[in-house]
Amino acid sequence: MFKIEDQIKLIRKYLKLKIIEDDVKFRGHENERQHVYDLFMKSIEQGESHSALILGPRGCGKTTLINSVLQQVSNEVDMNNDVMIIKLNGLLHHDEKIALKSITAQMHLENVVGDRVFGTFAENLSFLLNCLMSGVDRKCRTMIFVLEEFDLFCHSGRTQTLLYNLFDITHNKQAPMCVLGLTNRLDVMELLEKRVKSRFSHRHIFIFPCESVLPLQNLRNVFVLCLCLPVFKEKIKPKRSRKSTASSDSESDTESKYSISNEVFQRCHIDSRQFLDLDPDVIRSWNAHIHSLLDEEKVMDYLEKFSYYIINEQIFRNILFQIVSKLSPKKPYIDPQDVITTIDKTVAPEHRVKLLQSLSILELSLVIAMMHGLEIFDGQPMNFEMILNRYTKFANENSSTQSVPRPVILKAFEHLQSLEIILPVRTESGNDTTTHRVQKEYKLYTLAIPTDDIKEAVKGFKALPTEIQHWVNNSVV
Repeated sequence: MFKIEDQIKLIRKYLKLKIIEDDVKFRGHENERQHVYDLFMKSIEQGESHSALILGPRGCGKTTLINSVLQQVSNEVDMNNDVMIIKLNGLLHHDEKIALKSITAQMHLENVVGDRVFGTFAENLSFLLNCLMSGVDRKCRTMIFVLEEFDLFCHSGRTQTLLYNLFDITHNKQAPMCVLGLTNRLDVMELLEKRVKSRFSHRHIFIFPCESVLPLQNLRNVFVLCLCLPVFKEKIKPKRSRKSTASSDSESDTESKYSISNEVFQRCHIDSRQFLDLDPDVIRSWNAHIHSLLDEEKVMDYLEKFSYYIINEQIFRNILFQIVSKLSPKKPYIDPQDVITTIDKTVAPEHRVKLLQSLSILELSLVIAMMHGLEIFDGQPMNFEMILNRYTKFANENSSTQSVPRPVILKAFEHLQSLEIILPVRTESGNDTTTHRVQKEYKLYTLAIPTDDIKEAVKGFKALPTEIQHWVNNSVV
């Protein structure tokens, strides 16, 4: 007999691994995926050089597409001897010296470089390429460069030496190389220097979410794929009759659909054989439970609500991770209320509260002053001078409130405008009042956040002075 505690522990561990680490299964965008696959194979098999940009919003699957194609390529060619994959991230490697160190380390050439000193970045990179050449014909291994957060390599304050040299190699066909940049900025070409543009192939691959599948249907698919379990093969298989052949075929399909690839287990250093202890009957019961959750009307309502606010699949996976983490022997199945609560905390209302809690005390005080002013003037828009008058009155009556210079307060007010916490009042023609020739202190604004969210943010605001907490609930100031 299997202990329920052990079964729940294995289910929780397997699902967490699948939700967070399984980043090689790519769905949809077959044309774009084939395009990337063709670029890789042409570079590997025919020695061609290519460059391309993959553009799309965060969470649409750009990195997953690359990982999926690389996994397919690894099954078809000898990756250890024929291909070298080098991954750089704009958040970490925007400095060319740091990028060069990472490239050298990923090429395993630290000992070859040693204490050598190079005059330029191009000389250093050329030396690395020569080190990779082997054989009578001096043939170089194919290199695949994956540049994530590509737009951060194009920072205006730095020279784009790294991009120029990589694109120059692909342009002049010095070595078989494929350079792929991943970014969510559609205007990234405007950030490139003229010399970099001249070396780039101008090949763009666009990845937009849910092109062929409705957002709600896509969430349903992700929900099932992430939370359902494969029926693992028993250690000792009983003899099956011909009647059970159809059911065994369907189980094998389920296993391939919901299972984690061996590459993920190897990367995470986890022995996949431990999951053979999962009872097939428990797995079938679990999968039936997951499908039954989608029949719950409230669950579907909140999935639809999520699809309206957010299209980032990674955020939805984070929600599923939180839900799975709550599984325990006392709570062996997912409670529909957990799904509802977790989604409700993630979407817009909670986002507004977190935004308010990220403000400085001065900025939050201006929001509170405007909230009370709108109550007093029956929702009429206010300008900076009116808000400053209410804030100054409050500050003078509370000795603990530090005096702040007027320019600092005006700067905080402008920051609230940039965050769209306050919005300019629009005229009947559709233009806002800030476009007219009016001094910025006298332009009219209205509050874009409900009063309930402001009060909720104050409740959870850490280190907020007591006077401000009382001020929120007392408009007579």
